Amino acid sequence: MIINSSNIATFDISKNLQMIIKIVGKSHRRGSESAVNCSGFNINKELVDGMTVGEYQEMIKRRFHESDPQFSLTKHLKYDIEKGYLELHG
Repeated sequence: MIINSSNIATFDISKNLQMIIKIVGKSHRRGSESAVNCSGFNINKELVDGMTVGEYQEMIKRRFHESDPQFSLTKHLKYDIEKGYLELHG
């Protein structure tokens, strides 16, 4: 199964932690080098091709604070899939 921009809208990421993240495009997110907020830009600096959704979520929990208004275990991943930068394989 491949989850991409054509079918992510109805897919529940949180129930599929074993899916593998594939980088298939270049993200054009911008951010501040000094910021440590939970933005898509900062998350993508930590993202590794081949990591699972579960590993991705653990990285977010380890790296960012839940009090951050941008903190989300799925929002940024879903956005990057919608934009065609990432796919889920499994």
